Amino acid sequence: MRAFDVVRLAVIGVVVLFATLMLIRVLPAFRFVLLIILVSLLVYIMVYLLRSAKKEKEEARAYAASLPGQIKSRIKQCEEQLERLRNEVKKIGDSMKDLERKLRKGTDVPAAMQQKTESVLQGFRQELDLRQSKISFYQQCINKLQKILRQHELLAAVEQKKEELDTLREQHYEEIADMEQLRWDVEREETYLSTIQDLSTRMQQSSG
Repeated sequence: MRAFDVVRLAVIGVVVLFATLMLIRVLPAFRFVLLIILVSLLVYIMVYLLRSAKKEKEEARAYAASLPGQIKSRIKQCEEQLERLRNEVKKIGDSMKDLERKLRKGTDVPAAMQQKTESVLQGFRQELDLRQSKISFYQQCINKLQKILRQHELLAAVEQKKEELDTLREQHYEEIADMEQLRWDVEREETYLSTIQDLSTRMQQSSG
C-alpha cells in the first residue's frame, strides 16, 4: 500500500475518533451506538489495510515471476556487482597510491624491500585489471538485458495497440452495418411518403 493511502486512512481514523468522542460527550444517550460505529470503522480500516497489503504482495510476486520482473532483477544484481567492484577498484587505487608515495619518499630503501614493494604493486595492478574486466562484463550484461527489456516492452505495446486497432475495426464494421440499415430505412420511408403523397394528389384531382 502506498504511503499516501496509509496517511490518508490514518487521518480519517483520527478525525472519526475525535468526532465520535465529541458526540459521546454531547449525546451520552447514544454512547453505545457510537462506540459500535467506531469499532466497526476501525475493523473496516484494518481489513482494508490487510487486503491492500496482500494484494500488493501478490502483484509483486506476479511481476517478479514475469519476464520483465526477472530481467529487472538480473539488472539489479549486475548493478550491485558493479558497485562492489568499483568500490574495490577505488580501494586498490588508494592502496597503490599510498605505496607509491611511500616508495618515492624512501631514499634509503633496501633493494629487497623495494623489490617486495614493486611485487605488491604488480599484484595490485593484476587485481585492478581483473576487476576492470569484470566491470566491463557486467556493464555489457546490463546493456544486453536493457535491450531485451526494451524489445519486450515494445512487443507488449504493439500487442496492446493491435487489440485497440482490432476493436476500432470491429466497431467500424458494426457502424457500416448500422449505416446500411439506416439508409435502407430512410429509403423505405421516402418511398412510403412518396406513395402517400402521390395517392393524396390523385384523390385531390379526382375529387376536383
